Amino acid sequence: MRRLWLLPTARVVGAASVATVVLAGGLLAWPWVSAAVVAAGAAGIAGYVHRNRGRVAVELRMLRALKDSAPRCPDDVEVPTLTAPVRVGSGDDGVTRITAQTYHDAVCALGHAMGRDRGFQLDLMRRTGSGRLAEVWGRAAVASDTEYRRLGLAEAARTATEQLAEPERELLTAFADGVNAAFAQATPFECRFLSYRPQPWRVEDSVLTSLLLFHSLSWNEQAKRAEAVVRRALPASVADFFLPGDATSARPADLARHRGEAGAADLIALDRAVAGSNCWIAKGDEPLLACDLHLALGLPNVLYEVDLAWPGTRLRGLASPGLPVVLTGTNGRIAWGVTNLTADVLDLVPAGQDGLHTRTERIRVRGGQPVTVDITTDGTMPVSESPLCGEKVAIRWTGHDPRAADLRFHRLAHARNLDEAVAVLDDAHGVALNVLVTDRKRMAHLATGLLPRRPAGTSRTEPADGHLTGPERPRVVDPADGILVSANEAALPEDEFRIGLDLDPGHRARRIRTVLSAAERHDAAGMHALQHDVTAELYLPYRDLAIAALRPTDPVRSLLREWDGTAATDSRAFGVLVRLREALAQRVLAPYLAVCREYEPAFRFPFRDLDRPLLAILHARDCALLPAGTTDVDGFVADCVRAVVRERPAKWGRLNRVGLGHPFAALAPWANAVLGLRPRPQAGMLHSVRTAVPGFGAAGRVVVTAGDLVTAELPAGQSGHPLSPHYADRHARWASLPSSSRPRARRTGCDHELRPHLTALREVDPN
Repeated sequence: MRRLWLLPTARVVGAASVATVVLAGGLLAWPWVSAAVVAAGAAGIAGYVHRNRGRVAVELRMLRALKDSAPRCPDDVEVPTLTAPVRVGSGDDGVTRITAQTYHDAVCALGHAMGRDRGFQLDLMRRTGSGRLAEVWGRAAVASDTEYRRLGLAEAARTATEQLAEPERELLTAFADGVNAAFAQATPFECRFLSYRPQPWRVEDSVLTSLLLFHSLSWNEQAKRAEAVVRRALPASVADFFLPGDATSARPADLARHRGEAGAADLIALDRAVAGSNCWIAKGDEPLLACDLHLALGLPNVLYEVDLAWPGTRLRGLASPGLPVVLTGTNGRIAWGVTNLTADVLDLVPAGQDGLHTRTERIRVRGGQPVTVDITTDGTMPVSESPLCGEKVAIRWTGHDPRAADLRFHRLAHARNLDEAVAVLDDAHGVALNVLVTDRKRMAHLATGLLPRRPAGTSRTEPADGHLTGPERPRVVDPADGILVSANEAALPEDEFRIGLDLDPGHRARRIRTVLSAAERHDAAGMHALQHDVTAELYLPYRDLAIAALRPTDPVRSLLREWDGTAATDSRAFGVLVRLREALAQRVLAPYLAVCREYEPAFRFPFRDLDRPLLAILHARDCALLPAGTTDVDGFVADCVRAVVRERPAKWGRLNRVGLGHPFAALAPWANAVLGLRPRPQAGMLHSVRTAVPGFGAAGRVVVTAGDLVTAELPAGQSGHPLSPHYADRHARWASLPSSSRPRARRTGCDHELRPHLTALREVDPN
């Protein structure tokens, strides 16, 4: 209930009331004066409430919604489609532990738990993916609805649902039955506040959720556009030098001829937060797997901890709400984890090949008139609203193929060993992912998902021809050193087929492998410690450049010489280096790429491998390669340092403050004080193993063996209700807050049963 005191009116009225009482109490010797103080205080409070009556009414509405939906232990719940009673309980961590007689009953109970804990989150995702958010959100959601209507995820989900195999259809049906039992039992507080009840959950909604996840991981239209523009604007050798994909591309001898004037300030899109992850396996007494999934941060968590048991199996790990599929975890026999494959699954093709068709859709807007949107398609491909270099293009994306949502990945839950797990993944398509899997003796790293067939050596701008079969996808099995690492870099061989696009430069992967290779023994504690490693090797070359350029007496030079090489919260040097790299990237690279704006007015250079060409130019020590007027390389670097250090450098923790926001903050910013978690200093950055920057970071960290989930960290808690003790109870450990800042664990055991109808039981067992 302490959260409710964070409401603006509660804070102001509470503070004014306390001040009035204290002041009046101090003047009791003069009763009339004391009474006047009380009257003045009451009048001031009344005036404040009257002036802000609109917001006060909204706050009261939120209070009622929170109070009326406050979490409580449920009575036994009836779910007609169950075949037998299911035991459900939760403990100190808020994780719902489910024990059932069958897998499908366990999944049905998981649907009930997710619907109870994350009901609004489920509804928000399906409304977002189908372009129907404005119906409950209002005009603020029209832009999002327009984007997703044009993307066509809802139609793709309907088509994919029709083609689901029977095991996946049965699985999603059981899950939907559980969600709907939760919706019938209680309405999420957000839905109460917005005055609507969520519609029943359908199989199609889970398929749509999987496509929304695929979209967030793989929609690389910006990178495809940028590559096409760069290749059109610059000679092939210069384009190859700046574009990712070939680390051996030499600096062209005539590069200086292609340097233009200083580019726009927004030309270089430095350090975009791209969905990714770290995952690795190392042999200890038995293989250990550690995985942390890097996604957008918010409240509730974008991941949900799962604990399901049925005869012969206990399935534990992290799942995405809306999907009964464990992304990283263990079934007691094998363990697995995933990272974003950063796959090349999108092509821009000339529009009109299959005939253009335009239809008009109406977006219903809460509190306003409907908005119409024209949607043009080329066959099944959406046609981009923005021409590419003046030409209309259609977008061929793997996610529009029904096989991209086959959801066969969930069959890993039944695999008994590595060979069976590999067979499951070879048979599945689905979302393009790296999957690391291990049993008690062996390990493998496989590329999975519906991957376009792109033979090695073909042009990156040439459309794919079909898709790879399971055995054709690259993999590494049982490496000699007993270590597998995936951190969104080029970890898998692409000798035969090219699968990646704009892969991570590999700083995280190299650090992980270095630490694992140096360790004499691997254990869970070491895996967990590595997940929090904040070594920042990417910035070492920039440190060296700055030290060489600055005068020996310069205090910034001394600061950089003493830097310990990490992105620690108390580091002042690291903040200087972050800003220095930004300044160098803008000043050095933008002049070469400014010409791209002539071909594409909205062009931005989005690629993650920009340090390779940037450092190659700086290390060449050729003034002709640097901005016009440069006569001394060291002087240029020193000027950049001075430009970013205008006062005493701040500690990195002050610059890197990470909080968690609730979606309602977009409607009412004051609500985030109640529903969100305030920003706190965080160690790490995008290129350290511990990834944590504002709005983005590890959405979940686990360490597992084939037989057990050893540790699990989430940015907040299991529940999506702010009055639940499990709304944010896991944040302190995730954020590595001092122990004095960590709230005490509260025991909130809550046991009940999910029961089928008596008639349903008789149908299963007539005796």
